[in-house]
Amino acid sequence: MRQKSNGTHLILMELMMVLFFFAICGSILLQVFVKAHNISAKAREMTETKNYVTQAAELIEAGVYDIKDFQEYFTQIDGKAGDYQCYFDQDWNEIKKEKACYHMTIKLEKQPAKVQGKITMWRGNQQIYQLDILRHRQERKDNERS
Repeated sequence: MRQKSNGTHLILMELMMVLFFFAICGSILLQVFVKAHNISAKAREMTETKNYVTQAAELIEAGVYDIKDFQEYFTQIDGKAGDYQCYFDQDWNEIKKEKACYHMTIKLEKQPAKVQGKITMWRGNQQIYQLDILRHRQERKDNERS
């Protein structure tokens, strides 16, 4: 009888060791998946940020300086001459300011021969990305042909 009892204890110990091993492996895999998810979320945030900032920069390079021209591409943009804001939710849809997770600021300074701009994307009060722009404007005289 004692030998059967000892064999049962040995099997139970082996079973506990196997379960302990799988529990450790499971916790390690869970940490790996959480880290992968966080990296993916940060990469998506940076991709969307760069897409919107680049789109605004290309509009400025094309000569768009007025809010009405920006509204063709950013429907919810607001602000006054040379200082515009556009707000986004967590899924990068344009929204009003109240429920925004992200916001983009566009600051333009017009000078006689150039336009300087600064486009910044924010998450709350934290700056995510900034792009400085310098566009030289071609000045033509009335008697010149294009």
